[in-house]
Amino acid sequence: MRASKERGFSIEAVFDTIVAHLPKDISPTLAMSPYPSVGVLPRIMAIIHAWRTTRKAAVIHMTGDAHFLTLLLPRKRTVLTVHDCEFLDRSRGLKRFILWLIWIRLPGQKAAAITTVSEAGKAQLLRWLKIDPAQVEVIENPLSKVMPRVEKPFAAKPRLLMIGTAPHKNVDRVAEAVAGLPVVLEVIGRLPEDRLARLRQYVEVISRHDLTDAELAAAYAEADILVFPSLSEGFGLPILEAQAVGRPVITSNRSPMSDVAGDAALTVNPEDRAAIRAAVEQLITDAPLRARLVEAGFENVTRFTPQRAAEAYAAIYRRVAQEAK
Repeated sequence: MRASKERGFSIEAVFDTIVAHLPKDISPTLAMSPYPSVGVLPRIMAIIHAWRTTRKAAVIHMTGDAHFLTLLLPRKRTVLTVHDCEFLDRSRGLKRFILWLIWIRLPGQKAAAITTVSEAGKAQLLRWLKIDPAQVEVIENPLSKVMPRVEKPFAAKPRLLMIGTAPHKNVDRVAEAVAGLPVVLEVIGRLPEDRLARLRQYVEVISRHDLTDAELAAAYAEADILVFPSLSEGFGLPILEAQAVGRPVITSNRSPMSDVAGDAALTVNPEDRAAIRAAVEQLITDAPLRARLVEAGFENVTRFTPQRAAEAYAAIYRRVAQEAK
């Protein structure tokens, strides 16, 4: 796994959950890089550390994000998970080339097996890595955090929860879309003061970051609606987390968000402010719709069990181990 300072809300929680549910014939050891992905020397040290740490492993799995950790690993024993290629879409010129080469092209060559977490993620990866699609296997993420079901009366001034502040999370467009509505927008993630001030020109905003798992679960419990109209995602775990707690969801009408949500969310064009606003207004005023989406959400979450994901990864580990002999 990547360095602890770089841990986000999703990747490590997903694989901590998967490790806990692996079949008994799989004996996992977790290794975390002590070197952050910043600058040339720390990355070189991280690559060497990954090689030294994994020399006796039958199979080595780089679970995501710091893909360059595979560069000294033996190809026949290495599994690579690529969660998304959003970082390439956001980059240009020489920076994009370096990121493509070190994070995608070379790691892809160093892997006996490659996985992604959605069909959309697979399609995105195949735009950047010209290989046989059969070489990339999709294993959808399980619901990884403990998110207890919490009953809550819908507030007179609803709290709209957003998870993440990166450009593709669409926070600024959502704030503009709900301007003037009697709502509170809670954003989980770092927001610079100037950006926060700009958002508050449109709507009341609460901003929090560096939450523990318990604090994040409480944020879902306190919310009335999850608003998740991302422009792109590798998967979209907040959809499942909100559904598990019992909150109606608004998300994008794009894959993989629409695939993850199933029929248990309102889907909108994430670039259409009027559509986002209309969906928020619809959930505020239509109690039967909220109730239907909540019940459908509880059912939808059952598709994403840790056992299913763990067995899928275990099958890859067995195959790679056998072929490496």
